[in-house]
Amino acid sequence: MNRMRKIVGIGLGFVLIVAIFFRFYQFPSNPPSLNWDEVAFGYNAYSILKTGKDEYGTAFPLYFRSLDDYKLPVNMYLTVGSIALFGYNDFAVRFPSAFLGVCTVLSLYFLVKGLLRYQVKTMKEREREIVSLLSAFILAILPWHIQFSRMAAEANVGLFFLTLGVTLFIYATQSLPWLLPVSIIALGFASYSYLSSRVVASIMGFVLVMLFFKKLLHINKKIIVIAGICITGIVSLLLWDISSNKVHMRVAGTSVFGTQQAIDIFKHKEQEMFYDAALKINLPRRLFHDNTYFTSADIIIRGYLTHFSPTFLFFDYDEKQHHTPFAGLFYLWMLPFMLIGWYCLFRKFQKREAFLMLLWLLLAPIPASITWDIPHAIRVYSMVIPLVITTSLGMYYSFGYVKHYKNIRLFLVGFIGVLMGISSYYYFHQYMLHLPIERSKDWVYGRKEMTEYLEKNKSKYDRIIVSSRLEWPYIFMLYYSKYDPKKYLEQGGTVSGGWAEERNKYDIYEFHKFTNEDHRSLRTLFVGKPEEFGTSPSHIINFLDGSPAIYMSEGNIKTQ
Repeated sequence: MNRMRKIVGIGLGFVLIVAIFFRFYQFPSNPPSLNWDEVAFGYNAYSILKTGKDEYGTAFPLYFRSLDDYKLPVNMYLTVGSIALFGYNDFAVRFPSAFLGVCTVLSLYFLVKGLLRYQVKTMKEREREIVSLLSAFILAILPWHIQFSRMAAEANVGLFFLTLGVTLFIYATQSLPWLLPVSIIALGFASYSYLSSRVVASIMGFVLVMLFFKKLLHINKKIIVIAGICITGIVSLLLWDISSNKVHMRVAGTSVFGTQQAIDIFKHKEQEMFYDAALKINLPRRLFHDNTYFTSADIIIRGYLTHFSPTFLFFDYDEKQHHTPFAGLFYLWMLPFMLIGWYCLFRKFQKREAFLMLLWLLLAPIPASITWDIPHAIRVYSMVIPLVITTSLGMYYSFGYVKHYKNIRLFLVGFIGVLMGISSYYYFHQYMLHLPIERSKDWVYGRKEMTEYLEKNKSKYDRIIVSSRLEWPYIFMLYYSKYDPKKYLEQGGTVSGGWAEERNKYDIYEFHKFTNEDHRSLRTLFVGKPEEFGTSPSHIINFLDGSPAIYMSEGNIKTQ
């Protein structure tokens, strides 16, 4: 037993070293720049640390208005602590996500180990350890998880607390009942990390109680009461949130029903309704065309199912910030093992654990199904856990099927090992060398360089007008110039974080589209996209692929 524990300890240590390497090598310089959400987290956290208020002057908010998307608090306050620890820099902004990414790998090991403890009759201790370590290792090298661990992603923080909450709940039903209230609190933290995690964590909490109800009956009543108090507090807070406009505003801003595609579908259904009415076809008209619920359900189901597409999971067709060039979210070699794993899960395991994994997988795409821009990797991020677990089960049982054929088993192990090595090397090669160049535009590269140039040369001008078409330029400049939050709030703070906001300003900087009146101003520098200028600018900032990103000029602007 001691020998096995030593081997497991070495194996787990190796997995964590691999996880740390993939998440911290050349960190935080790759991805090549912080996106708008990351700098918003950074500057608001810095403002909280220095003044106790966010960029709007709200003291220690539960929701951060930020870019008018009302960010949830967990990652924000983690970033406050990170900046206090590491200083105000990119490393501190991205560190909580990267660190919790490694912690998720560790948590998954214990989650799988805990789930497999219920399979005492079918699996030995050594076998459970192998599957647990294999699950953790796959997550450690998984492109989907690496991608979001290396950026300041709310979803990555939410995934950690969701995984931790389920893990602690499983152990609470076994031999550590005092973990039950802690698991509830962890699920509560998941709910306040990311909106998609809120949906999944809330339903998962209910699912866990239903599936393990008989186990909960054997837990000390005092612990149950404490857990009940935790649940009541979290649910009450969530219900208060649902009744407020803050959550609705963020949901409404990403609703699929506001997209042009959805509008076109409803218009087409309306035309079909009029056509049926002219032909006096009433029942089909009322059922299929004059019924918005039918059409809405069709749109939602389509959005839901797109997230199970092999194209989405294994190839590069998603949002450019969510993928590495020519690399999928999962490795293609995982697909057959994934399918074998699901088969074995329902064939060999107790129905409770099998249904837990299935429900986890089916719950994950629900939040994304009602939003625009689908499929969307970050909104269905919690799919990672059940798919990784079933992949590791598929690999384990695949090796088991040939255990009596030593040569075949050795060949299979070697072949899969080579595949894992080549695919992970290829992915990281694409990530480290090609992503910065090919995707610098998607990562809004150039805002740091723009800010540094303007800060160095601003004494030459009375006004510097930065076009709002540069996508929230004010927050990038506040972040990269490390502008004093107290001074910023004294000047009025942020008017609005909307994408096309025209009133934000501070110091000598103004953020709005160019106008004829601006053109007549003296000692004014204009900063914007290349298409907003008529002739060659005085200064150009390029993307890493050499194409122009930002123009600066004292004139020759195109006004609207």
